[in-house]
Amino acid sequence: MKIQMSTDYAVRVLRYIHTHSDSVLTGKEIAEATDVSYPFFAKIADLLRKKGLLVTEKGRKGGYRLGKPLEHINVYEVFVSTEGELRISSCLMEHRNCNRANEESCSFRGFLCNLQDSIIAEMSSTKVLDVA
Repeated sequence: MKIQMSTDYAVRVLRYIHTHSDSVLTGKEIAEATDVSYPFFAKIADLLRKKGLLVTEKGRKGGYRLGKPLEHINVYEVFVSTEGELRISSCLMEHRNCNRANEESCSFRGFLCNLQDSIIAEMSSTKVLDVA
């Protein structure tokens, strides 16, 4: 499992917007302040917007603001927004290609499932505000 840079950048973006929550910020301003290229910022912002973590305001004074307070956004929400549901092994994916169809007979699958659940629980219990 490798957490992609898009998740790291998304955390940076959310934190920056949080520290400037008294105003609507332009994408260019956010990208420059967080050291994210504008095209990559736009992609991240769209993913965060689709999950309700960012809101866009159109018009001459438009820009971005948080979709909900940062203290209510956990790390797993950001991860899912940028990377999708966590699956540490292909055998834990739906429609997996596994030659051991009976889940109970594979103790390693059980271990992986517990490990994945632990990672998700840790990420879900950690607020972005605590790590940014």
